[in-house]
This record gives sequence, C-alpha cells and structure tokens, in this order.
Amino acid sequence: CFSQNAKAQYLPDQIHREKDHFVNESGAILSDKELIDAVGSDIFHETIVGARKQYTTGQKLFVSGLAGIGVGIVGIVGGSAIIGAAGPHQTANQQQVTFDDEDLALTGAAVLTIGTIATVLGGTALTVGIPFKAVGQSRLNWVENNYNERQGYTLRLGATPHGAGLTLNF
Repeated sequence: CFSQNAKAQYLPDQIHREKDHFVNESGAILSDKELIDAVGSDIFHETIVGARKQYTTGQKLFVSGLAGIGVGIVGIVGGSAIIGAAGPHQTANQQQVTFDDEDLALTGAAVLTIGTIATVLGGTALTVGIPFKAVGQSRLNWVENNYNERQGYTLRLGATPHGAGLTLNF
C-alpha cells in the first residue's frame, strides 16, 4: 500500500551563511523560526545559538584587537618622538639622562606607556578573538553544509521486505 508523509511548510532548497546569519536561495535572511523549521530545534539550540555567540564575540575581539594594536603603535611612535623632542642628553659621566624640557619628557613617557599597554591588550584581544571566530564560523559552516547535503531529490530502486521498491526522497 502507498503512504504519504509531507511537511506543509516551505523549506528552502539551499541555505547559505552570511556572517552569523543564514539566507535562502533568493537572498532573504531566515528568521530563527524558519531556521528551526529547516534544520530542527536540536541543531538550532545546540549548535547555531552557541556558534553565533562564538562568532560575534570573536569578531568583536578581533576588531578591538586590531584597533588596540593600531592605537598602541601610534602611541609608541608618538611617545618616542615626544621624548626625542624633549632634548635628551647624558651627563658628563654617562650614567644619567637629563632632558631640556622635563614636562615634555614626562608627557612622552606617559604616551609611550599607554601605547605599550594598548598594544599588549590589543594583541591579547586579537589572539583570543581569532580562535573564537574560527570555531564559531566552522560550526555555522557545518550547519550550512549539513542542511544542503540533505536537500535535493533522490530516486532509488532497492530491495524491500516484500520484493523490490522505488523510493523518492525530496
């Protein structure tokens, strides 16, 4: 006897990932409900939700890290230039450096210190952000690939308990 099993809702033939969200074949962003319908509640809640958090956290740390390194390099170069402009010179016995303008030298030292701290913090954020983003991206890619591999139409002829059978999967 024949049986019929079909879902009433429309599911996209293919989905594609753009950053931390998914789009259908026409380019429309899929809502969370549409994603749950497409990939299932388990995959959505166990994979997509966490992967999105990892990806966006990694992206924010990555951008912040690059900005911190940029600000830090400017601070290091600027602080060094300010210290140079303060007129450093060594005393006769070559054991102590003095400056013509002590206030300018202190300002340069402060800028140099802030630049160094910004560079270290930026490098740390970048170092932590890259793996977060990569893992989140990998998990989101897995969801995309897993869904797209399951889509399509297949027609199979094979053995059944009562002889031969024809199966159409869509």
